[in-house]
Amino acid sequence: MHQERIIHPQTRLIIAGAIGFLIAILATVRIWIPALSLLGHLSQFSPLVRADIIIKFLSPLLSFVLAGGWAWVLLFLGERLILGGRKHNTDDVVPSRKLNFQGTNQQEPQPPSSFAPAVTPQEGTTTWGTRRPIAVPPLFQLDPTTPWHDKNLPATPLPLTNPAWSPTADDVEEEEDAARAAAEGEGKATTTQAEQIMQSQVVDAPPEQQQQQKKTTGESQTTFSLQKPRELSQTPKPVTLTLLKQVRCWVQADDGTSVEVALRGGENAIRLIQLAYIAWRKGSSVDRDKMLTHVIARGKRRDMNTDQLGEVFDAAKRYLRRDLERARKELADNGHPITSTLDFFSNEPGFYWLHTSCKVVDLEKIEELYNTIQIARKEGILDQKLNGTIPGWVVEACQNLINAYPGDFLQTLLEKFPDEFGPWIKEPVTFYRDRYLDALLILANYETSLGRNYLDKDLTIEQNEDCRYHIGKAAQLFYDYAIYSINSRWDQKVKFAYRAGKDGERVVRSERAIRRGVVELGKLGNPDMIDQMYLNFTSRMSTLSEGTWKPNHATESDVAEAKQTTSEYRFSSQIPSHHDGK
Repeated sequence: MHQERIIHPQTRLIIAGAIGFLIAILATVRIWIPALSLLGHLSQFSPLVRADIIIKFLSPLLSFVLAGGWAWVLLFLGERLILGGRKHNTDDVVPSRKLNFQGTNQQEPQPPSSFAPAVTPQEGTTTWGTRRPIAVPPLFQLDPTTPWHDKNLPATPLPLTNPAWSPTADDVEEEEDAARAAAEGEGKATTTQAEQIMQSQVVDAPPEQQQQQKKTTGESQTTFSLQKPRELSQTPKPVTLTLLKQVRCWVQADDGTSVEVALRGGENAIRLIQLAYIAWRKGSSVDRDKMLTHVIARGKRRDMNTDQLGEVFDAAKRYLRRDLERARKELADNGHPITSTLDFFSNEPGFYWLHTSCKVVDLEKIEELYNTIQIARKEGILDQKLNGTIPGWVVEACQNLINAYPGDFLQTLLEKFPDEFGPWIKEPVTFYRDRYLDALLILANYETSLGRNYLDKDLTIEQNEDCRYHIGKAAQLFYDYAIYSINSRWDQKVKFAYRAGKDGERVVRSERAIRRGVVELGKLGNPDMIDQMYLNFTSRMSTLSEGTWKPNHATESDVAEAKQTTSEYRFSSQIPSHHDGK
């Protein structure tokens, strides 16, 4: 049957408009322009002549409407006439074909042309006409000795994208994985044979059974999956990374032997910065274009175009993978092989994330310990006791977190190559500093609670010394908190009022912490330590704020009161209690 071709209504409208436009231009040149000279004498003519002049001025518009309209009508009528003639000719041909088919008594019913079998039947065949041979999908290639039955064919042609006709991308990946496994000699022969048997059964099965078999096979075979998971929590990860203070990497063999990977940073450590940017997100995808713009386009690479930045990125990946492979080869040469896949990066078009063989141990440790602190805070345990004490497991978590925090995120690289970092670095730096400072403050408050009874006259000398020990430790923790809060310009929360309109969280809380530390030192009767602590803090704050920061009234008042308390209790530790001599 001939395929009818009709003109789209928009096409007819465009053709009609073009014809009308050409006629309008012709009317403008031949009628409208010559009539311009009569416009100035319009009042001198009779009404009939005036009407004629007005019609001449409207001739372009009238010509456009009339010519375009008639062109559209003629196109529409002509199309209908042509299609009607084609339909008449088709109706004349089809009956003769049907008669010819019915005249053959022994002919088997033939499938539609799109589903013609690969082998033409040898008996009782009748030629319908000249037809172009069409390749048949493998699923419908029947045995030549088996007659073709219409009941085995679908009523309508299936789409070309039917997954039963052609292997999907996942099937291709499965075949490639099976081929690699066979090359490595991992004993995949049994599985491959089972797959071949399954495929041979699918060829002879109807579509409904094929779908059911595919579903059952997908459930039974654990190696088949549409998408590999990014994280395998129970899978051992042989590559270990640390990002706090400096970037380091270790590789562990199957027998537990480890060796440190000698990472080459490249120019201004750009390779390590790129690795850290992807690794600290711990599996979350990173947009490649954003990484080129915000991470790599810094320092000397600021004026590079996108292609040049992409070359830097690709070169960094290549060298990092070579460093990893060199460490792997070193272990293998010494009799410590690694059978698992090693890589720093996983990717899909336009996105990268940390490979599943890697883990960032220091960041994971900080998160694990801080989760314990968060649980205690949510349960109200930190403020439960009136005396300020907290459970031992919370104290242990805080102490372990402080011990596990060697420095800020990429601190060494930030100090050596500050121009290589953009605003993105402030987020991880601030994030992990929050956790470290929070643990410091909790321990400082805890030590304060342990030394609260230092003035109790019923205490023995040993008990009084123990209280003074906790007071001194609390003062040191408050001082550490105050100084560390303001020691990094990469911290998002270090803001001064002359720039941000108001002081940031770090500025406010560090000043409060120094007040607490000064008060604790006042209890010990040591004015020299008070001056040392307070003057060091004010000097740093003045430098960071370019001389604009001044201590508030509460801070000055607490310092003065601490010095007064020092003079009152300077010799309190030398006063014997009533327990002495017992």
